[in-house]
Amino acid sequence: MSTEAEFLKYVHLLYHRGHLTLLSGNVSMRVGGEVLITPTSRPKPFLTPEELAWIDLEGRVLRGFLKPTSEWRMHVAIYKRRPDVGAVVHTHDVLPTVLADGIDPSVLSETEAYLGSGIAVVPYIQPGTAELAEAVASALERSNVAVLKRHGLVAVGRDLAEAVNRIEVVADLANATFYAAVLSAIKRG
Repeated sequence: MSTEAEFLKYVHLLYHRGHLTLLSGNVSMRVGGEVLITPTSRPKPFLTPEELAWIDLEGRVLRGFLKPTSEWRMHVAIYKRRPDVGAVVHTHDVLPTVLADGIDPSVLSETEAYLGSGIAVVPYIQPGTAELAEAVASALERSNVAVLKRHGLVAVGRDLAEAVNRIEVVADLANATFYAAVLSAIKRG
């Protein structure tokens, strides 16, 4: 299976599991000194290998006819600061974003094992900017997951499987936190 085909399996999985919307969210994978990344404003479930962009660590397009996601700066900044990272996933999952620093990691026991760190919280910064890229990369120096207030979620991993799993774990954790709060409110009457 080609690198692009494997990459698209994870992009499509993220879409079908509700983590990416038709046009929002982005995914990348480091391959040597290059980055395979989703293009901007293209429907995720219909992406083909030819529509993917290959960029270098300065954001220059090496291969592909479409522009990379507007968040390419964030992906590149993370790779520059984290040589151990092989994949970055950025979603706009609603519940983790709304809860942001209210997510309670203690409600699910497997959280720590899967995330390998706490969850960083990044204040709201205009999407697609160098300022956001640097803030997220800085937060992810000490963590594998960051919630971006009013924006979304970013997870990193050695590979796509680990990064995607971290997205799903945080989404589950946000659900568990929400349900625990609802149940607590019901018990209080």
